[in-house]
Amino acid sequence: MLAACAPAPPLEPAKQAEPAPIPEIRAELLVSDPSWGNTEGPALDSKNNLYFTSRGTWKGIIRWNAADGAKRYAEVAKKAGPGGLWIDDADNIFLTATDEREVWKLSPAKKVTVVAKKGFEADPKLAKGPNDVVVAKNGIVYFTDPNGYYGDAPNGTVYWIDRAGKTQVFSAEVTGPNGIILGLDEKTLYVSHNVAKTTSKIHSWPLKEDGSAGEMREAATIQDCVADGMAIDSQSALWLTCYGFGAAYRVTPDGKITHKISTGQKGITNIKFGRGADHQSLYLTGSDLERVTGYVYRAQAPVPGTR
Repeated sequence: MLAACAPAPPLEPAKQAEPAPIPEIRAELLVSDPSWGNTEGPALDSKNNLYFTSRGTWKGIIRWNAADGAKRYAEVAKKAGPGGLWIDDADNIFLTATDEREVWKLSPAKKVTVVAKKGFEADPKLAKGPNDVVVAKNGIVYFTDPNGYYGDAPNGTVYWIDRAGKTQVFSAEVTGPNGIILGLDEKTLYVSHNVAKTTSKIHSWPLKEDGSAGEMREAATIQDCVADGMAIDSQSALWLTCYGFGAAYRVTPDGKITHKISTGQKGITNIKFGRGADHQSLYLTGSDLERVTGYVYRAQAPVPGTR
């Protein structure tokens, strides 16, 4: 009878389900070169030639395709090498001439036009020089100047160049603005930046009719990341490269990470989708952390890009 009245053993606490691992995509190395230093700004033209910047012992733009390999294309922005690139529908290459403190346009005939002339900076003493760039179909140009990269510097600046060619401050609200991309309908601008050594954020602004900024909002926070370049896929998810971590993450519009791309080197800087039939390929640029040898990778995304 006593045994029958013994208290029941305590219930074990319910075990929490382990979070599902993030699917990982391994990128393939396409090409590398010890003269490229820190490669940046992948961009593809209408024929799917890949262009990226060399910032090592040789400074300029490299062109790569599967048939010809990597060739030196244009020796431009020779002080430090170009930073970000963007190619418009007419195959003009827009580039940030970082140490020249300007933004240029390089035509298919390799004629250089200055689109943001030196002297536009909000605070030249803090500025690091133009970094990454994106161009809307209506011709408006947006670009970043970080001031610093790890959240420990005064706010950087996002600029825009209006249809009349005037360079203006778009926003000075975030620390270290770096990567920049437009939404699919080009009515939203996204900027990635760091707020601490390993904490990154993406902020967005709705664009007014003239291309200026609406009210800023936070789109995502990503840990274990030093935010750099971005691309956008056909489901409006952002692909963000994390410098120093050898990775890129797919971040959905509600801020969730659904996929990770891993590479062989940690210094990954930027990312861009292929075009046309190659729209499911993602091209990533970077280097070793000493910024001696440049590397270019390619990964296959689960969702296609749109450009």
